[in-house]
Amino acid sequence: MTDQYSGLGAGTRAGIAHVCERLERIREDLQNHSAQGAAPLDHLMSVLRAGEDPTVPLEALHEALLAAGDARGINGGQGRGLNLIGADSAMPAESVLLCPTGLCSRFGWPDGPGTSPCRISGRPLRTERL
Repeated sequence: MTDQYSGLGAGTRAGIAHVCERLERIREDLQNHSAQGAAPLDHLMSVLRAGEDPTVPLEALHEALLAAGDARGINGGQGRGLNLIGADSAMPAESVLLCPTGLCSRFGWPDGPGTSPCRISGRPLRTERL
């Protein structure tokens, strides 16, 4: 599989993962507290679905969330990450579910929550061995 988004920075991928994981909450917050409504989110989603560069629309969504009263916006949660304490890279025995297009840094465990399909493409998350 080719990762058409390999040029995206880690911050952009983490921001998209944040949107993916909290899509409904972000939409609700914008509809209830933003003069623009959910337009910034809808624009980002259309850009992502079209396979275009999401950097500028993601930043616009971040600004819209800040203006709507979200103290962290999209970029405030950049401390999220995948910490694999105890994983032995020489002999991986675990799998992780990842974004099917490589667009974001979202992940989930096969036997845990977060295994819903990609909220952008609708495709199932892809399985990778750790």
